Amino acid sequence: MSVETHRVLMGACGWNHKTWLNDFYSEDLPEDWQLGFYSNEFPVVYVPAADWINVADLSEWTEDVSNSFRFILEISGDVLNDEMRFSAALEKVKTLDDFCLGLVFQLTPNICNDTNLFKQRVDLAQALAPVCVEKHGIKLTNELNEILLKQNISEVWDGEPCENEKFKRGSLAISHISGDELDMAGLRKVIEHSLSVSSENCISVLCLDGDPPSVEKLRNADVILNLL
Repeated sequence: MSVETHRVLMGACGWNHKTWLNDFYSEDLPEDWQLGFYSNEFPVVYVPAADWINVADLSEWTEDVSNSFRFILEISGDVLNDEMRFSAALEKVKTLDDFCLGLVFQLTPNICNDTNLFKQRVDLAQALAPVCVEKHGIKLTNELNEILLKQNISEVWDGEPCENEKFKRGSLAISHISGDELDMAGLRKVIEHSLSVSSENCISVLCLDGDPPSVEKLRNADVILNLL
């Protein structure tokens, strides 16, 4: 499923998991070929900050995937708080060009309490790709909520009961869910939520996490989606 024809784009958090060997990847598949193999089945991947922030050249990734494949890049709180590291991270994001579907800011109390810094970071990042925020239970100030509303920045959904409105602002809505405890009924609820925030103007993405992410559950999710 491509970005252009999506109802919900579904993929894993990361593609380089040792426990995927002999399960998803064959034992003799070179590590450098894993991204290409992954992208043949899934249209998007959520890349944790630790998996890309020290990679010298992200543009090499684009050589291994089709033109419709997309990356979502996580930016950790320590990078958000460091101007030099943040600027260096954005320079790497630029090399992905349209292959970068969005950026996820991992909020910390420090960045939440400095709304001027947060807005500055958002302005710079949104010039490159849509921004979403993952707050990890942090209670946001009214001032920060106003910025999110005015900038059309959605919060990442973690599977907890919620009102949909704050998860479908702007052009990108991300569900970042651990699949470890999900049964088929739970998986269907997650997909129904992802469908509910999808529209012609908002791309909905389901990123399945886990230890490791379950390829079987991603495949089951695709079957459920096609039945809804």
